[in-house]
Amino acid sequence: MQFTSLISVLAFSATVFGAAIEKRSGPVGVCPTYREDAHFLLADSSDCTVFYKCDRNGPVKLSCPEGLLYAPQHQWCDFPERSTCKPM
Repeated sequence: MQFTSLISVLAFSATVFGAAIEKRSGPVGVCPTYREDAHFLLADSSDCTVFYKCDRNGPVKLSCPEGLLYAPQHQWCDFPERSTCKPM
């Protein structure tokens, strides 16, 4: 019985601590105040194939077309060799 309890505690601990150190994906930065006449894009913190478009409700996650990466220096999706995206 004690062995089973120990295994359960270890399994639970591994799950909790593993989730804590897992990389979290999300926008890098904060959307500015929304304006109809301007757009603003944010890179993702851990995935160069996605980016965020700021709208009146906050950042909306979008994906680059297959084979392209978000290029934060240009604020568009580009060929991997031309993107400066570096996941954190």
